[in-house]
Amino acid sequence: MQNYLQPRWLIFISLLIILPNYTSSFAIGKSLNIQRCQWELKAKKVKKVRPSISGFGGAAAESCPCGSDISYMKCCGKLHKNINDFQKATPEQVVRARYTAYAKREIDFIIKSTHPMNKNFDANIKHWRSQIDMNCYDNFELTRCQILEEILVDDKTATVAFVANMVQRDSRERTSFKETSTFEKIGGVWLYKEGIISDPPGRPQNHDSAGRQQNESK
Repeated sequence: MQNYLQPRWLIFISLLIILPNYTSSFAIGKSLNIQRCQWELKAKKVKKVRPSISGFGGAAAESCPCGSDISYMKCCGKLHKNINDFQKATPEQVVRARYTAYAKREIDFIIKSTHPMNKNFDANIKHWRSQIDMNCYDNFELTRCQILEEILVDDKTATVAFVANMVQRDSRERTSFKETSTFEKIGGVWLYKEGIISDPPGRPQNHDSAGRQQNESK
């Protein structure tokens, strides 16, 4: 068991060191993003991953998608761009930052805030990034992360219950789901270990949602 876990821990530690510097490269500018992607496609023949849209201009001054009513760079953007702020963050703040990371396409933050024992953790970082890139809720506007409850079970474990609200871009239909996330503190950082999806408060459960909860709890 120890030999099996060792590669994952080494990869996780490397992510905490390398990814902040890697993430910052996305803010250099559109022209550099295009040049780098063209070079990668020609020299490495890899799939182009779409860059983050957080930036440091008007997008950074916009209200944070988590619904805090303060600017992105004064809220979740601090965790995305500054490893020190991420290390000091509470479980609730990490939940908000992960929600916003999907809205802003901050894929590196999603990766580095994921526990190495999470079922979606992938030692092949390039493949993992491409999978997240294809499932970044592009068809939805993420409008608010409503925190319901944060419970510190002990100094190493916490749970956060929240409702993710979003709007379908084409139909403008509003939808939401509730998740209860479990976090574990490793090296002083709260990492997302697992989550259980359910219907948000006030919505009657149906057979489909009940079946979905059962499958996700396995």
